[in-house]
Amino acid sequence: MFLRRILFLTLLALTATLSLTACSGAPNYLNQDGPRYAGSYSIGAPDYAGSPQVVTWNIKYAKNIDDAIKTFQTSPELQAADVLLLQEMDAKGTDAIARAMKWNYVYYPASVHPKTNRDFGEAILSPWPLTDDAKIILPHASPRNGQIRIAVRASAQTPGAPTVVYSVHTETALMAPNQRQDQVQALLDDVTPDANHVIIGGDFNTVSPIERKTLLQMMADADFVWLTEDAGATVREGGVGVIMDYIFARGFEAQGTGVVDADASDHLPLWVKATPE
Repeated sequence: MFLRRILFLTLLALTATLSLTACSGAPNYLNQDGPRYAGSYSIGAPDYAGSPQVVTWNIKYAKNIDDAIKTFQTSPELQAADVLLLQEMDAKGTDAIARAMKWNYVYYPASVHPKTNRDFGEAILSPWPLTDDAKIILPHASPRNGQIRIAVRASAQTPGAPTVVYSVHTETALMAPNQRQDQVQALLDDVTPDANHVIIGGDFNTVSPIERKTLLQMMADADFVWLTEDAGATVREGGVGVIMDYIFARGFEAQGTGVVDADASDHLPLWVKATPE
């Protein structure tokens, strides 16, 4: 019933909004170099056992940041993060989390969201230095409001070997499946063939089993393993859940994974302990 409801609402929204697309639009940041925001709040190297803890969380419109910070401060799985990937963020919310948790961060907005009139984009946070960051503009704009989607890349300088990490947020099911697949492919095209330790995480907006199957096949074809396969649903309603958020990796295997109960967003924080192969 939950999946049917989502599909029905998606089709209803598409019908209602396609006629408005030509006259409405979100201001997009089409410069690949920015805007860019960064901060360095780490006060020293944390304990590290050789297996990075990775977390991804879509904090809806970056609205409930105080509640999100409380979740980070009270959850052992989130407190231990070596890499944190956030979606639907603005600069103020990202900076507030980084300050509270004493992490470093880099953030790029994709656009100004018409519902909030605030920046809307992706961030990477870590207690370790972040270098070589970049914004990857994904192809195709939303048929609803013309928004673009992006991924953010950085190199997390964890002990041993640096890890290339990506935070990504693909378009909703309003977009045609082949265009959403183009967005995933553009992300994968950015990964260099010689990158041995890579983590990709974020909100892929997979509503149906067919969408999930296609995504998993694309990632497997690029030699990425689904680390959070055993974590369960990341979006729940009425006791029914769907998987919209994922953490994939090359050069790692999962040692443990799960979700954390939280009220700050319609998505749950997703974590994995990633052990180098």
